Amino acid sequence: MREKVLVLFSGGLDSMLATCKIIEEGYKVMLVHYNNGCSSGVERAEKTAQRLIERYGENQVEFLGIGTTMAYFKILRETILQKTLGEIAKVYPHFCLRQFYCLTCRSAMYVYSILLCKKFGIYKICEGARKSQLFSIEEERMLHKYSELLKEYDITLFTPVLELKDDYEREIELLMRGIEPIVYESQCYLGTPMLTPFTEEEGEDLVSLYENELKPKCYQLIKRSDKMDLNLKGKLF
Repeated sequence: MREKVLVLFSGGLDSMLATCKIIEEGYKVMLVHYNNGCSSGVERAEKTAQRLIERYGENQVEFLGIGTTMAYFKILRETILQKTLGEIAKVYPHFCLRQFYCLTCRSAMYVYSILLCKKFGIYKICEGARKSQLFSIEEERMLHKYSELLKEYDITLFTPVLELKDDYEREIELLMRGIEPIVYESQCYLGTPMLTPFTEEEGEDLVSLYENELKPKCYQLIKRSDKMDLNLKGKLF
């Protein structure tokens, strides 16, 4: 029996290619899409997931459904939104507020993903992070912090397309697998990439803010939700 991997599946080309690569490593993938309440078209991810099911078969790909992370996202973002700009700048002078929503949203996804892994006995998570996209959540030092969080629950993080720099190469890789590089991806209205790569100071403040403000809340949310029944839209358990 193939070991299972939970895939944070946006429905975009990066998560699609990451899923292909994990399948080819011999794993069965369990795809989950997340709705933070600030996106449109979240139901489209299932269409892209279905294409992977048709390509690799139901014994290798399963779409779990859509997890609602609104509550976790709301709680995590309040850790900073309740502070004044002066208070934030005093502790994190180089943190780029442009990246705040992405950081809290992805942290909320990891909370939900840990809960799903505990529910289904899954010990590996995969996501389609790419450093070249210039998002805080795809910075290597931030991925390392998420990996540390997962390890506390005996979960390993995979990022198969992290070093992929060229969108053209991504399309070629999908075409080589017989998959047309067209997706039905939801649209988030909060996420914005950096204009330039992170400086060392920005990266340090990013990690510090996560460690000091968000990570303790993540622990609390996991403990608080541990006994709850996780009902995903699209498939109920």
